[in-house]
Amino acid sequence: MKIAVIVENSSWYGRRIIDGVAAYARSEQKWSLVWCNPRGQSFERIIGGCQGVIARIISEELADKLRQTDLPTVDVFCAHDNVERFYGVDSDHNMIGRMAARYFMSKRYSTMAFAGFKGVSFSEMRLRGFSDAMQSAGLIPLVHEAEMKNSNQTFFNDEVVDVVDSRKLALWLRRLPRHTAIFAANDLMAAQISRLAGEYAIRIPSDMLLLGVDNDSQLCAFADTSISSIDPCAYEVGYSAARMLAAVMHRKPADKSHRIYRVRPGELVERASTLWHDISPEWLAEALGFIDASLYRPLSTADLVSHVGLSHVAIGKMFRKKLGMSPQKYICRLKMETARKLLDADPSLRVKEVSLRLGFSSLAYFCKVYRQFWGQTPRD
Repeated sequence: MKIAVIVENSSWYGRRIIDGVAAYARSEQKWSLVWCNPRGQSFERIIGGCQGVIARIISEELADKLRQTDLPTVDVFCAHDNVERFYGVDSDHNMIGRMAARYFMSKRYSTMAFAGFKGVSFSEMRLRGFSDAMQSAGLIPLVHEAEMKNSNQTFFNDEVVDVVDSRKLALWLRRLPRHTAIFAANDLMAAQISRLAGEYAIRIPSDMLLLGVDNDSQLCAFADTSISSIDPCAYEVGYSAARMLAAVMHRKPADKSHRIYRVRPGELVERASTLWHDISPEWLAEALGFIDASLYRPLSTADLVSHVGLSHVAIGKMFRKKLGMSPQKYICRLKMETARKLLDADPSLRVKEVSLRLGFSSLAYFCKVYRQFWGQTPRD
């Protein structure tokens, strides 16, 4: 049984979707996957020999072609116009946007901006979630939405390209207030912003924070300042899409009122582009960024003293004034909050592994601190 996969293999997001589809196909031994480029001359011939389709339906032209085949199809792009035509699986873009806003607010930022794509569904949903979370705190985002350059070239391209007009994006970027936290609709947009920031001497993260989506390891790691990014769980999107297609092909379709299944985002992977806090004096913002970067190793006030170059007394006084607690208590709070997130996210994770990951040499001491902080043991 041949299944056509019409998903770009030039992007990290696309490749992770394909990985998820392939993982399901390995469990369905009757499945044979065929990758198909919608712009290729052999598109109709390949599709004609298939019994099902998993596709990122990014254009009306592709939607029409697939509808004419009458093949069972699951869409992993889920543009607004396709919701009533195909079954679909996609990331929960609204939740991704809310996640970004809450993250920036945890770093005390009140000026936040969004850079996205005009008329592109995933970008619009991420903006909506970002705006809703901000508005609940009485804040409004600064928004730049630009026309995406030829979407077929952007999605099915072997090169990293500028995804929007650089001149207009640079003008918007230079007009933003200092200490703005920027949420980019995806890592391609974040990478373009990072390149422009370097050209115009905008320092990331001390002048502006930058957060993307996709957790593309190449784009994020090879930027001048490595880019923090939210994992949209594209692998799970691909696996769930394959499972949904199998149900449709076996005449067990999902409830018509629930044609679209949304996959919850994964973790926010912190890198250098967000290791800063909107707080004064500047040395304190740098110190908090240093703590963020050092969370997964043993860390003490002495390490802060060495990094910042001020005395124990001066650092302790400023922490209590600005944060209401000592440096050591602040470090402990971050470690305990991180420990709880790790344990909640993966019930199979061993407590000892979390303890070691967060820099505790003693499991007994980790459990003691955890119980003092949360009022329960790690696995209660």
